[in-house]
Amino acid sequence: MKKMLEYPPFHFLVCLIVGITLQFYTQIWHFNLLYLGVSLLIFLTVLYFLKRFQKRKVFSIVSLLLFVSIGISATYIHNPKNYKNYYEHRLTENSASILIIQKVLKSGNYYTKYVAKVSQVDSSKTNGYVLLNIQKEATQTSLTVGNKIFTKTPFKKLIPPLNPHQFNYKQYLAKQYIYHQVFIDDHQFKKLENSKLSLISLSAHIRERIQVSLKQYDFSNDEFAVINALLLGQRQEISKGLLESYTNAGAIHILAISGLHIGILLLLLSYVFKPLEKLPKGMIIKTASIVLFLWSFAFIAGLSASVIRAVTMFTFIAIGQSFKRKKIIEYSLISSMFFLLLIKPMFLFDVGFQLSYLAVFGIIWVQPLLYNLWRPKLWLLDKGWSLFTVSIAAQAGILPISLYYFHQFPGLFMLSNLIIIPFLGSILLFGVIIILLATLNILPQFIANIYGIIISMMNYFVNWVAHQEDFLFKEISMSLWEMLAWYIFIVFSYKVCVQKTSKSIFFY
Repeated sequence: MKKMLEYPPFHFLVCLIVGITLQFYTQIWHFNLLYLGVSLLIFLTVLYFLKRFQKRKVFSIVSLLLFVSIGISATYIHNPKNYKNYYEHRLTENSASILIIQKVLKSGNYYTKYVAKVSQVDSSKTNGYVLLNIQKEATQTSLTVGNKIFTKTPFKKLIPPLNPHQFNYKQYLAKQYIYHQVFIDDHQFKKLENSKLSLISLSAHIRERIQVSLKQYDFSNDEFAVINALLLGQRQEISKGLLESYTNAGAIHILAISGLHIGILLLLLSYVFKPLEKLPKGMIIKTASIVLFLWSFAFIAGLSASVIRAVTMFTFIAIGQSFKRKKIIEYSLISSMFFLLLIKPMFLFDVGFQLSYLAVFGIIWVQPLLYNLWRPKLWLLDKGWSLFTVSIAAQAGILPISLYYFHQFPGLFMLSNLIIIPFLGSILLFGVIIILLATLNILPQFIANIYGIIISMMNYFVNWVAHQEDFLFKEISMSLWEMLAWYIFIVFSYKVCVQKTSKSIFFY
C-alpha cells in the first residue's frame, strides 16, 4: 500500500475526486467554457515556470490543484445544462419535441420506461436527456434503442420522494443528468423514421437478433431472463421474485455483468491465448486478442455503463499484466479509475462503480493476509480455501458501503458464492457458445436443454438460500460518517497486520 500511495496517479485521482465532488454539490464553477480554458492555461503556465525555476514543493501543490480543477472542469463540461442548446432553454408551454430512445429500463407497474435524448424542440436542435414513461394499458407500440418519436406532451420536473428515508430516485437520475420526465400514451406520440445508426443502436439490433434466436428454444421465463442478464446485460425481464431471491442470497452481483464476470473471462482468455506467447511478440498479440474479445463482449452486452466500467478496468489490468511487474494490478486499477472518471465524472456516484473497485481492492489487499493464515497441502482443499478467502476479502471491501446503501447483510452470502462462482466461468463460456450456435441456427435442442437445466439449478439453489430468513439481517442502520469510520478502521487494521505493530498507525 505504501508504494501505491507514492504512485503519482493515485494523488491525481484523489484530487480529481475532490474536484468532481466539489463541482457536483456546490456548482462552484458556473462560468462559460472560454473562462474554463483560460484558467487551465494559466495553471499550465504557472507550472512551466515553477518547473523551470525548480520550485519543487510549490510545483507539487499547484499540480494537485490543477487536478482538482480538472475534476471541476470535467464535471462542468459533461453536464448538458451548461450549454446553450440544452432543451430546457427552448421549452414553452406548447413545444413539440423529438426524442430518441437511448436505453430501455425495467418497466414499472403502470408504465414502460426509457431514457430518451431530446434531439429537437420545435425547430431548434437540442441536447439533454429525459425519463420517458409510456402508459402500459394504452400502448401497443414497443420501442427499442434508436427509435425516434414526436410528441407535444409537456415535460415535468422529477419529484423528490415523499418519505425522507425512501430511495431518492430524483437524485439518482440527476447523477445521470436527467432532470425531467414525460408521461404519454399511444395517442400522444408518433413514431418517426429511426435516427442514424450508432454503436448503441447497432449493439441493440444485434442483441435483439440473439434474443429472437434464443426464444426459438424451450427456455422457461426465468431461464431466459437469467441468460439475458448473464450474457447480454439485460435485466428487464427478471421477475420481481427472482430478483429478490438473488438479492437476499447475496448473489445479485451474478445477474449484473460487472467486474466479476469480466475478471473471470480475463482469466479464461489468458489461459486460452497462452500458447500465443511462444510467437514473436506473442505477449502483444495475446494482450491485443484478449482486449478485442473483452470489448466484443461489451458490445454485445449493450455497452451499458457497468459493462464499459468493468471492461475498461480489466483492459488496463490485461495491458498491465503484459509488463509482468510487481504491483501492476494496483497501478492498473488506479489508472483505469482515473481514466473512467475523467471521461464520465458521474461514475463516481454510481453504486456499481464504488462496489466494483472496493471489492477488487479488498481482494488485492485482504485476501493474501487471509490466505497465508493456512496453507492446505491438498490441491482441492487449497483451491477451496483460496476461493473462500477471496469471497471474504471482497465482502470486507464492500460491507460498510453495502450496509450504508442497502441496510441488510445476507449471512449466507458465503454459501451462495462458494457454490456458484467456481462454476460461473463455465456457465459464461458455455453461454457464449450457446449464443453463437443459436445465432447461426445450428444449436441442437438437447444442448439448449442442458444449459437451461444448469440455469434452473442455479435459480433453485439461490431461491433456497434466500428463504433461510434467519440468516438475513435486515434494517441495519449506517450513516455516511459511520461508513467512513469503518473504512478507516479497515485500512488501519490492514496496516497493523502487515507491519505487525500498532505504532504503524501513527506513521501511516
